Amino acid sequence: MAEAHLLSSRDALETRAERDASGLTEVRMKKALAALALTTFGWTSSAAAAGPSFDDLVANLKSPNVKTRLGAAEGLGKSRRPEAVTPLAASLRAEPEAKVRLEVVRALRSLRNLAAVPALVSAMSDADGEVREEALSSLVELYTERERSGPVGRFLELFSDEGDEAPPQLFARVEPSVYAALGQALRDERKDIRQQAAYASGILSATSVVGALSGALQDVEPGVRGAAATAIGKVGTQADGQKLIPLLSDESVSVRNRTLQAIGALRVREAGPALREMFEQNRRREQGIKVLEALSRVADPAQADLFREVIRDSDPERKRLAIEGLARVSDGSMLPAFKKDFQRERNDDLRQAYAFALVRLGDRDFLDTLVLGLPSAGNGKRVRGYLLELGAPVLGELFPYLNDQDAEIRAQLCDIIAAIGDPSAVGVLEPLVNDPSPKVADRANRAIERLRRSGA
Repeated sequence: MAEAHLLSSRDALETRAERDASGLTEVRMKKALAALALTTFGWTSSAAAAGPSFDDLVANLKSPNVKTRLGAAEGLGKSRRPEAVTPLAASLRAEPEAKVRLEVVRALRSLRNLAAVPALVSAMSDADGEVREEALSSLVELYTERERSGPVGRFLELFSDEGDEAPPQLFARVEPSVYAALGQALRDERKDIRQQAAYASGILSATSVVGALSGALQDVEPGVRGAAATAIGKVGTQADGQKLIPLLSDESVSVRNRTLQAIGALRVREAGPALREMFEQNRRREQGIKVLEALSRVADPAQADLFREVIRDSDPERKRLAIEGLARVSDGSMLPAFKKDFQRERNDDLRQAYAFALVRLGDRDFLDTLVLGLPSAGNGKRVRGYLLELGAPVLGELFPYLNDQDAEIRAQLCDIIAAIGDPSAVGVLEPLVNDPSPKVADRANRAIERLRRSGA
């Protein structure tokens, strides 16, 4: 009936328009019909589309109706208004329903505001495991500016396995209370939360919980032991890494592999003999490659004879690892032999490995080979790792390449220079904020901000 009334009103307007000498345009006709709808039915487009106001959402957090409180928390999270943190935090303390507290934590995560950190830390002690899990993930997301997709555990595991050659980029100093909460979570009754807390400790550079992580190496759950090993590899010292050596014989393949990676990352030279024995037992198996990689990174001079033997291997991957291992345990006397082998080598991966060895042993002319290999789809990531390992001693020699004609080289060097972490590089990077390549300009801007934070 309402539609019929509105249609007849349109007919009347059209008839008047025909009699009107000035005529009504189509736009004016639509405006007139909208006004007629407003006066006839009391409709307003904003009233029809808009939900509760911000003040109403805040008030609804105290509603006696659970569904209303859920909707209020969700709405405040979507508002992205920083002033929503305070009422949500207050609600989290007073809310009796676990499912509402979970929605409040999600809302605090959605706000992307570090003012929410105290409330999220408090939620890590919640009686409900799902709330604790959500709070833990939310803290990682806030400090790293990552957005989770999929299950919490998978997100943290994948994040932990990214970029082992460089620490994760944190966008603010982590509050000590966060580290204390992670230490407590490493003893949580739920094994998945203990595992997630271990991964989060590595991601958030929680050096203060290394003791608790060392304790977690004895956890009954292999997933927790493996996650703790990974985290120690990120935030521990060589001395901490010695506690990982017994896990090389862990019953879990995953734990052994994560331990190998962590021992290699920490350069635990004391692990050399155990790794050598493990390699001999698995020389021609897939596991043997993982062991050789760890051996090549720990730089144990006692393994030089093994590297000289394996460098003659026909398998390119084994040969590459032997070159890297010799580079880390040798002295400048190896330069002539490495130069000769570099000139004769046709495999790009092996040429890059020889270039890394030559630069490491003092011949900086081969830095050019490494930098020009950054855009490679095949071994660009490995080259990035080489440059990060070479680190501060070659930093000044990387600066001229910021003028390279290849935008991909300029962009990747911005990331590498930021990861090396010398704040004095800010002045060198500043001109690239105006680079003609948007990618380079963005990466330079992020690198500058990261360096300024590290120097603050």
